[in-house]
Amino acid sequence: MTTYNSFTIIFVCSFLLFAVQGLQINFKSTLSNSKITVTKDTAEAYYETIIDDVLSQHNEGLLTELSAAIKTPHELSQTMRPQAELLLGVGSSIQDICVAQLPGMIANQIHELSNEIYSSIDTIINKFWTKSDMEYRQLILKSINKGDGEQEIVDELITFLEIINVDIADDIIAVVDRYDMYSRIRSALQTCQSVFDKEGNRMVNTVQQESSSLTEKIWTSLLVSLKQSLPGASAASNSSNGSSRQGFLNVYVTELTSDLQSELYGRVYELARGIYEDLASSS
Repeated sequence: MTTYNSFTIIFVCSFLLFAVQGLQINFKSTLSNSKITVTKDTAEAYYETIIDDVLSQHNEGLLTELSAAIKTPHELSQTMRPQAELLLGVGSSIQDICVAQLPGMIANQIHELSNEIYSSIDTIINKFWTKSDMEYRQLILKSINKGDGEQEIVDELITFLEIINVDIADDIIAVVDRYDMYSRIRSALQTCQSVFDKEGNRMVNTVQQESSSLTEKIWTSLLVSLKQSLPGASAASNSSNGSSRQGFLNVYVTELTSDLQSELYGRVYELARGIYEDLASSS
């Protein structure tokens, strides 16, 4: 019995040693590669996934709220006019036609902001992702040679990636700040106001009568198009007293920025794990 147990222990130890040595050979086989291809591709996929998750949740929520607001002229005015007044100043005399066009302005800016964020990812990663695949492999080999297990190696990668991840996350969030969606929508609303302020009351009334149905059709079409371009999450967002006072656009931007920061900072484990697995499979 003792001989059998000893043999079992020796066999298990030999198997584990062979597995570690195999992992070492796996990573050593491409140490001459000084390119950044594998890790950079992994990083891009990681950041795109997080941005997809956050944008789909917040964009779908706001689009759902806006689609509910255009069902009747009363709901449209009740939801959009307070936001229009926050944009142009409480007490401003805002044309009804401009209030009716506000959902389309918002939907357009949601789409444009999303495009701006996505198009910035490659530039931001190129700016900060300067370590080669070989340097990451050397870090993994160093941990293997110390006798670290898989989890310890991933933890080591997390430590290595934390500063880079913060830099990339901060630059992505800065894209949202620089885009300044609130000011862009205000500018569009001001342009609408200036156009219709120059028209006589008769023309304004005529346009209002004819545009109500047209505006709804255009907006509904834009809404369907935007929803089809967003990932599948479906979350309705209900107005609260707090959001009414603050304005749902400010709430949208604030919560979007906060959740982007939280997710980008908090999911670095996924990035480290992805790099570890992709480098192993590419060796």
